[in-house]
Amino acid sequence: MLKSRCARIRAWAIKAGIRNTLIAALLMLGTLVGPANATSSTAVDNYATTRYPIILVHGLTGTANYFGALPYWYGVQSDLEQHGATVYVADLSGFQSDLGPNGRGEQLLAYVKQVLVVTGAKKVNLIGHSQGGLTSRYVASVAPELVASVTTIDTPHLGSEFADFVLAALSLDPTGLSTPVFGAVLNIFGILSSDTNNTNQNAIAALNALSTNYTTTFNQLFPSAGLGTSGSCKTGAATENINGNVHLLYSWSGDAIQPVSLLGIITGAIDTSVAPVDPASVLDPSTAVFYTAGAIMVQRKAGPNDGFVSVCRSLYGSVISTSYKWNHFDAINQLLGIRGVNAADPVAVIRTHANRLRAQGV
Repeated sequence: MLKSRCARIRAWAIKAGIRNTLIAALLMLGTLVGPANATSSTAVDNYATTRYPIILVHGLTGTANYFGALPYWYGVQSDLEQHGATVYVADLSGFQSDLGPNGRGEQLLAYVKQVLVVTGAKKVNLIGHSQGGLTSRYVASVAPELVASVTTIDTPHLGSEFADFVLAALSLDPTGLSTPVFGAVLNIFGILSSDTNNTNQNAIAALNALSTNYTTTFNQLFPSAGLGTSGSCKTGAATENINGNVHLLYSWSGDAIQPVSLLGIITGAIDTSVAPVDPASVLDPSTAVFYTAGAIMVQRKAGPNDGFVSVCRSLYGSVISTSYKWNHFDAINQLLGIRGVNAADPVAVIRTHANRLRAQGV
């Protein structure tokens, strides 16, 4: 029964992509796809010049530019362009499931097709952070001919233990009011912070989309060779072939939040991204937020994590590293480029990856 259900949903997804592309393109044209970003006259070198355009795909809470001013991928796009890359930044719903006609998956698929029209390219390289990795996998699954590579950064391919925690906490409210109120607050934030004041927001659906149960179903509907066996803490294949379309698969993740144990018993957690006295602890409020969330995850036996996604659940394709001392926002150079003294430079990591894609001919 599950296999037939998966087949029906996959068929719907492919048909929906064809049916909704024109509508989505008309709605988003002029707001999502800008002009070609870098030219040979402005780039300092061609270190990051890939064969196909790069599309950066934001995750939960995200938008291309928060409140129309603060780039989600802080400093990343401009750096890649300086080194010769052609880069586009998707602007999807910050709070929404990846499935359905209004889902992030169809939004990204429409955007990919627009980029291909604008650039004349045949394929794109997708780089997704957090939920953006799942969204990218959706597109690679339903339109494999449009994708050259999928790179996921701190993506909960097997679900987020913290999302499970939040959903479980909301379910304990005997009045049943916590869930709709919490969802409404996040939906309002999503609309106000969106680069285009996107009203297509559903925070509870988004949280569910990152839960263990949901991602289990998602992985059955949209399987990928890049996934390892659930519970193994191992990755899958470095490439996949879908109907003759070969995709290069990559991932990396942060592990700033580490368990602390005594005599084999977990007693707490430590944020390894920061020093005992570190400006990031004061200047970047997300440091404390992700430490608190990560400590909760550690108590739930998630192991090393970034404050939202555990290392074991982020593994996908060729794993570049799981040892970047990042929290979940450090991976996209937030907040405002502030990070702990032990954290790697995410802008340099992504630039190096663009060169890796270049070397692979994509």
